[in-house]
Amino acid sequence: MHSSMGMMVHFAIADRSGRSVVVEYVNNEMAVTETATVTNFYLAEGEKYGIGTEQSHTRYEILEETLAGQETFTMEDMRDALSSVSKQNFGGYESTEWSIVFDLTNGIARYYHRENYEDSYTFQIASCIIQT
Repeated sequence: MHSSMGMMVHFAIADRSGRSVVVEYVNNEMAVTETATVTNFYLAEGEKYGIGTEQSHTRYEILEETLAGQETFTMEDMRDALSSVSKQNFGGYESTEWSIVFDLTNGIARYYHRENYEDSYTFQIASCIIQT
């Protein structure tokens, strides 16, 4: 998988147990890293690990510290945490394209577009039970 203009793509995946991972593709190989935080640099171990802007690393560290300070968050708490590390807070011309907050218990996702944390698109995510 690749994106236009050679940009990195991360897929954040979480389940109701609270487990969350990021899926990245490096040299056409899928890499899965357990994490609750993604901020525009490669997390997959290997040759591309850490590639991204210094700002992305700073934003990641701030968000990780915020998450470590509390066991549970409301969706509004997470929205505010994401807003605090959006690119608009770091100067420059870039903006955060999107942020997503998940309520894993109730199967809800809230999507925030272009640093507009006042308005969101809310999605009810269908449950899927797999029996083997």
